[in-house]
Amino acid sequence: MKLLVILLFLFVIDIYFYLGTVSIVNKFLNNEIFYKFLYWFLSLLIYVIIVNVSINYSQSTPSVRSTNNVIFTSLIGILFISKLIGSIPLLFDDILRLFKVVISLFNANYSIHDVKRLDFLKKSALLFSGVLFSTLLIGMKWGRYNFKKNYQNIFIEHWPVALNNYKIIHISDLHLGSFNNIDKFNEAIEMINAENADLVVFTGDLVNNFYDEAIPYIDALKRIKSKDGKISILGNHDYCDYVMLKRDSQEWKTNFKKLLELEKEVGFDLLLNESRVISKGENKFNIVGVENWGAGNFNKDGDLAAAMSIVDDTLPTLLLSHDPSHWSEVVLKSDYKIDLQLSGHTHGMQFGIEIPGFKWSPVKFRYKEWAGLYENEGKQIYVNRGLGHLGYAGRVGIMPDISVLNIMSKI
Repeated sequence: MKLLVILLFLFVIDIYFYLGTVSIVNKFLNNEIFYKFLYWFLSLLIYVIIVNVSINYSQSTPSVRSTNNVIFTSLIGILFISKLIGSIPLLFDDILRLFKVVISLFNANYSIHDVKRLDFLKKSALLFSGVLFSTLLIGMKWGRYNFKKNYQNIFIEHWPVALNNYKIIHISDLHLGSFNNIDKFNEAIEMINAENADLVVFTGDLVNNFYDEAIPYIDALKRIKSKDGKISILGNHDYCDYVMLKRDSQEWKTNFKKLLELEKEVGFDLLLNESRVISKGENKFNIVGVENWGAGNFNKDGDLAAAMSIVDDTLPTLLLSHDPSHWSEVVLKSDYKIDLQLSGHTHGMQFGIEIPGFKWSPVKFRYKEWAGLYENEGKQIYVNRGLGHLGYAGRVGIMPDISVLNIMSKI
């Protein structure tokens, strides 16, 4: 039933976009058959693919099954998103036409025959749709694995001067079930190790849903190196909540247990509402890690009080928390001395603009802190843009992120 509703919705978009653009395309091609045949042949092919993927989908994930489902679903998604966005000028045109029809009912001198689509709006529909589709397609080809190192100096009060230029590699949101390319992942690992970091932190979403998504990447994850180890937390996708498994079921418990074991196997020190002290001679600082806590309908397993229970607040404190909303909703409202929070989750929506001095993404309307460094009331948060991807197998403007954080004492 759900599949039928989805197909019906997509068909409505198809009909509306086709009827709105067919006349202008036929005029341009001087051929009334070609566009009709091509448009509906491709649409029918997509419907067949959707049905086939839905019927043959298993809970094993793309990285394990070595299929291209993530590519198929992305292509289908960007095609219909492009048609939907392209339909906006057509909808605006229909509103104008309706307005003209209403006027004609009260004005005998106004001819109903004058009520027809405006050519420039039909052309705008094709232009918007074509530009968006091309852009997202380019993002799949050249953005998906275009790893970028983002360097950031961060100044912290009372940070030990002896630890100035302490280098932390911050990665997040690997989503290994969508990665589907071990060689490309190994390239990212080489970029991480080339920095010779003091510490590597991973702020969650190792997988999309199931622990076995990470199995092909175990050896690569083991190769991540740093002087003082590598510390991780969980993200919302690591709890297997998005496939409708109940947490009291044996399947959920087994999957979660194996995920925790896998994190340990690859060398991550996984913090589950707990803390560690990093010592370099006589100089120390706290690393605190909470389970996922997200505003709205996201799971709230994070327990900041438990995580901070044995923390020495005379030392600088860094908090790992997957969802940046935890900072504004909980951390800033607490009395805990937390100097810097490191988060991920937003991916920068995998779409936007980021150039020196300016960054923008639609995700800013959902998350005020969505990429890079922010400060409020003496506390700071740095949000990683994610190394992997989810849903859309590409990146436009907001590239896969390896954050290189240089921690220094604030004078």
